[in-house]
Amino acid sequence: MSEPTTDPAATSGASRRIISARECDHNHECVGCGVHFSEPCHPACPFATGVYRPAVLLRAAARLLREHRGGVGYDVGGALFTAALDLVGEADASGACDEARRILTGYLLDRWGAKAAPIRTELVYRLGLFSDLAEIAMSLYAAAAQHDGIDFDPDTFGDFSA
Repeated sequence: MSEPTTDPAATSGASRRIISARECDHNHECVGCGVHFSEPCHPACPFATGVYRPAVLLRAAARLLREHRGGVGYDVGGALFTAALDLVGEADASGACDEARRILTGYLLDRWGAKAAPIRTELVYRLGLFSDLAEIAMSLYAAAAQHDGIDFDPDTFGDFSA
């Protein structure tokens, strides 16, 4: 994962909360800056600055998917909200989660095309219902990359299995 080129504090939709421990993904990389867990985070990393853009919430939610099974599939919205609670706290979680959901919905609309427009409000739910765990996680990362203006390479995503 490449480091975003924009100043996190200047990014719209950013929420602020200082937490002590960074979160790592399935590739053992920080969900904030992408550095391997064996190395320190970049100074601009959200876990160093306390400023969490919606794209960070999307990546953090991917690691929570296994804990958010629905009756069938996965509760992507629940994983997004839990990530928001963990990173920005209760007061800002709802707004941060809504922004991350809008970004994911926009990505899914781009990916699935015009046929998805009539069910726009259900796209995140349907992603969790009809997609496997790896596809959901990859969609969260791809939406985050698209939002940050970073190229997403599915070949370097790694194994994200149940």
